[in-house]
Amino acid sequence: MKDWERFCQSSMITGIMIFIISCGVSCLRQDSSDSWLDSLYKQGKKLFFLTIRNEIREHPKKSLLTEEEISKILDSETRYERLYEILINIFYQKDEPMFKGLLESKDKDSKIKFKKMFLELSRFSGQQFIKCFFETDSSTEYLRNNLDQYKSMDSVDLVIRSLGYGAKVEIPKRAMFQNPLSSEFDKQGGLDGGKFRDAHRITKGNGARIGILDSGVDESHSIFRNTKFGRHFSLIGNLGKPWSNDASAIDWGSHGTLISSVAARYAPEAEITMYKFSDGETQNDPPFQYLLQCMIAASIYKAVHDGNDVISISASGSSLDVDYLRDACKYAYEHNRILISGTLYSRWYEKGNVRNFPAQYETVVSVTAAERKKDGSYGYWKVCALDPTNMFAAPNDIFGAFPTYIEDEDTYIPSISAAIPVVAALFALVVSVYPRKSNEPPSEYTRTVIDIVKETANPEAVGFKGFSLECGYGLIDAEKAVKLALELNKMRQK
Repeated sequence: MKDWERFCQSSMITGIMIFIISCGVSCLRQDSSDSWLDSLYKQGKKLFFLTIRNEIREHPKKSLLTEEEISKILDSETRYERLYEILINIFYQKDEPMFKGLLESKDKDSKIKFKKMFLELSRFSGQQFIKCFFETDSSTEYLRNNLDQYKSMDSVDLVIRSLGYGAKVEIPKRAMFQNPLSSEFDKQGGLDGGKFRDAHRITKGNGARIGILDSGVDESHSIFRNTKFGRHFSLIGNLGKPWSNDASAIDWGSHGTLISSVAARYAPEAEITMYKFSDGETQNDPPFQYLLQCMIAASIYKAVHDGNDVISISASGSSLDVDYLRDACKYAYEHNRILISGTLYSRWYEKGNVRNFPAQYETVVSVTAAERKKDGSYGYWKVCALDPTNMFAAPNDIFGAFPTYIEDEDTYIPSISAAIPVVAALFALVVSVYPRKSNEPPSEYTRTVIDIVKETANPEAVGFKGFSLECGYGLIDAEKAVKLALELNKMRQK
């Protein structure tokens, strides 16, 4: 028996497997009521922190961390009690429908499978936490050395920060639809520049669903008086257990409300759902980007599972190519959902950073912004990078809303971030007249809808005769896109 114990202690993998088996047996003994879920959650938490300790002790690159950083990681169960809650909620989303189905089945075999999957997920989540410290690129050191707020923080502090661990989450008192609505929401030039006013005579997006991945949303703003919202989701704040996550999507970062207000004005009858993965403040420009990319991936999976047609991601692009995010984008594409993200600003290219994910994945529509000139025409906006993955340009004269409980006034927000929901709204208009069918072959619908927007984009409207690095296939034309979509829908009904 002593030899067996010594063998188990010397093998990290074997020790973890024994833990999983023993947890499974323990859980089976507690199946008399639903308390088995609470027990399983606690056992998963123990396995999570056990995995973290074992992974860092055995990691071949642990010498890259200081002794103090390693000590913090080993003591993470005491230091960062909510770490498990955050990570398990992130990685649960990929297989959430399967977990939900097993819970609803309630038979013995389903419970056994649920427990096995959940404990494996707990172990996987611990592994990903450690992986974050070593999945880095040149931007890691650049950000640590050049951003003053990071110079006094060690690697562990920075990783924890990237998870929104210190985000402001309290819910403010709000009066619904009481703020004055600026006339600029209707005057903004982008509605004309992208031909949205003409498209709205045909459709305003009824039946289409837009998932917005951002910092939250203030539903009380008057711009949302007639907006249909879905059930929001958050990976920031007090999350609880992943099968009962009901965290608030309140927006203290402003960015999510700005982006949502654009989508609501350009596709006013589409349903909008917020997937909060960022607080818009503490997670900006994280030197350790791996887990934040995983949070985006988790939000994509959740948005697809919830039935969204279009998924808008106005987050700052990362130079780190993360397989988990790449796979999530592919999953959405193959499930016939349109992912929209944006190109980088030229200042990053000038610093040598030409990598930008998720926008540069071939499964994602990459958007840039076109500058409105004094004569009312549009052209290349020099703050935007020349990128071969650029697909479409949206007008940059866009007006947006701030949360009502933040002192900033609603204003024009010329930016790539604002161009993204404009293009997402365009795709929602197209989807409303050319809806996805349940029997569409993988990615076929996605390609068709993207081709509709591609065929109707106008390069001459931004000063080019064809595809350009500056503006992709040209300035979007919502009216032509909707009309072409209507024609194709009539043809497929014959």
